[in-house]
Amino acid sequence: MIRLNDVVKEYESGTTALKGISLRIEDGEFVFLVGPSGSGKSTIIKLLTGEIVPTSGQIAVNGFSLTNIAERQIPLLRRSVGVIFQDFRLIEKKTVYENLGFAMRAVGSSPREIKKRIPYVLELVGLEEKTDRYPNELSGGEQQRVAIARALINNPSTIIADEPTTALDVTIQAQILELLRDLQKREGCSIMLITHDLGVIAEMADEVVVMYAGRIIEKGTVQEIFHNPLHPYTIGLQKSKPLVTSDSNEPLYSIPGQVPNPINLPDHCYFRNRCERCIDKCKGKYPEFIKVSDTHYVSCY
Repeated sequence: MIRLNDVVKEYESGTTALKGISLRIEDGEFVFLVGPSGSGKSTIIKLLTGEIVPTSGQIAVNGFSLTNIAERQIPLLRRSVGVIFQDFRLIEKKTVYENLGFAMRAVGSSPREIKKRIPYVLELVGLEEKTDRYPNELSGGEQQRVAIARALINNPSTIIADEPTTALDVTIQAQILELLRDLQKREGCSIMLITHDLGVIAEMADEVVVMYAGRIIEKGTVQEIFHNPLHPYTIGLQKSKPLVTSDSNEPLYSIPGQVPNPINLPDHCYFRNRCERCIDKCKGKYPEFIKVSDTHYVSCY
């Protein structure tokens, strides 16, 4: 369970990483968080794992209030949250078994618990035959499966997957996404998958949340975001996806312009200077969320 209520994060450099973020992820839900570099996705991960604290707003994860969490509770919080990193972050000089054992010892698990848990989790991710292999003896897809196993090893209630399919070919991407969905069903955990690529989002998602320059600009079901996108940025993401039926020599659509400077964000819509549908009203104050349906919201005039 994840709750963010009107969360703001400003760094000492003057960078505004998050501006008024509100988000709810229920137990057992699979949510995709989509946005470009600089949209605040990495800051959300740091906030949810207790690495940093918000400038203002309320955050709760699995029953822990992160707004005023005691230092002694942070290990318990991190045990309840498994993180899958895009670059695997495996210890090269340790075997698969040793990598997982290291993660369990870090939270105080006994040798007996380690011996019992690791074979079970490796079977879940299909790596029971790779126990004694080192990371350099595994393929990229296998290394990502080890990273998933490490995220699962302490039986977390929530998994945060940070670009888990980056640098993997399309076939392996599909396998990793299917594995995550299967694990979510079997283990009953909630999953927040973070990506910059709308193309990796599958029908498995319960909700898709689109971010831009530190704000949530649209959220809805997969059907709503794919078949009825309303924010011009979401529409641009859709147009920039490669199509199987398109001419391979045809250049992909690219959204013009750049993300605004996070040190000097404007009062108006952050996407205004890149928007092909900009109207005079867009030059005024930042648009509030509009409720399109019970599940679909958009911040746009």
